[in-house]
Amino acid sequence: MASSTTTTASASATATCLNISPGKNGYLPPESCDVILYYVPSFGAAIFFCVLFGLTTMVHLAQAIIYKKLIHYKGYAWVIIVGSAWELLAFVFRALQTRHQESDLYDTMYTLFFLLAPIWINAFLYMTLGRMNNFFLPDKKFFHISARRLGTVFVFLDIFAFLVQAAGAVLSSNQGGSEKTVMMGVHIYMGGIGLQEVFILCFTTLAVQLHRTMIQMESRGESVDKLSNCAFSWRWMFYSVYFALGMITIRIIFRIGQYAQGTSTTNPVLTHEAYEYVFDAAPMFLCLLAINLFHPGRNLQGEGAKFEKLSRAQKKEKKRLAKLDKEGLKEETLRTSDDAVEVPLQAYGDREHSPERPYGDRYDSSAGTYDEAYENSRRYYEAV
Repeated sequence: MASSTTTTASASATATCLNISPGKNGYLPPESCDVILYYVPSFGAAIFFCVLFGLTTMVHLAQAIIYKKLIHYKGYAWVIIVGSAWELLAFVFRALQTRHQESDLYDTMYTLFFLLAPIWINAFLYMTLGRMNNFFLPDKKFFHISARRLGTVFVFLDIFAFLVQAAGAVLSSNQGGSEKTVMMGVHIYMGGIGLQEVFILCFTTLAVQLHRTMIQMESRGESVDKLSNCAFSWRWMFYSVYFALGMITIRIIFRIGQYAQGTSTTNPVLTHEAYEYVFDAAPMFLCLLAINLFHPGRNLQGEGAKFEKLSRAQKKEKKRLAKLDKEGLKEETLRTSDDAVEVPLQAYGDREHSPERPYGDRYDSSAGTYDEAYENSRRYYEAV
């Protein structure tokens, strides 16, 4: 282990710091002008977390491949893989930094990946709730907001928080910048994680309400097939989301507390490496592990597991029907195999339309049949 006794001081010095040559593994004491770390980083701890994040990254990758192949779980697994991979890369650079403690490059790369990786994990949780909404709720809406839009709104909020944090992290990790620039970066980053926590609290409120709605659905016997045929209880999907958000919140509180005390040697968080491992690295690993254990791909199977892709014409038609439905003027055209007869028919709710199924779920073009309710309505209008 390097210490200040193993370094050699040069002839020059300033009033606030000393120009000292790096010692073993590039170690510089706190009083050095070029010091980056105020402690000797642990190579063993860095390797340990490299292994942990490496394992969870491989599991997430394997789960994405398995669920995509077996149960058509598609679309967004790459988000959690990126978040986990960034955590891994952070500790790869950390391990390198323990052997080159004077390296600005390794310190900057470690800082950027370590500070920004949780944003990806946060986004995955937002996207998961949107797909749970789409999968379990019959009308695929919550508080009159579509499942797709709900997830999209929070993802965009997460991206905004990401950009703010990235700007702050870049400025604060600039070793060649002035103290004023570094502190400005710290304050910007604190603002970014503060925003992230506000978004998490809003999101958690919606998640709890959705949880309660599904409990009520189960008690009424609605969506029994989907709620009862899960690989594991659907409740554990919510519990894992709550746990993951809790781990991210612990990490945010720690970072706010860290930077609120400034960047001097009087800040104990900056002089003791253990704080970062206990209140940031460990919670984020547990967060990723919880998602591994209760992966949404195990339950989100079949119809509704992913958002349907609509063409531009289908989107326009859907908006038109929604507008008519809102005004109470929605009509559908009834065509028979013998001739085309336009019959006004009050709709019973939103349906997906296509040339093959012009009457949505009520008409089977291959069999030429209608469901009972629709058939009764057709006969009524024909009689009139």
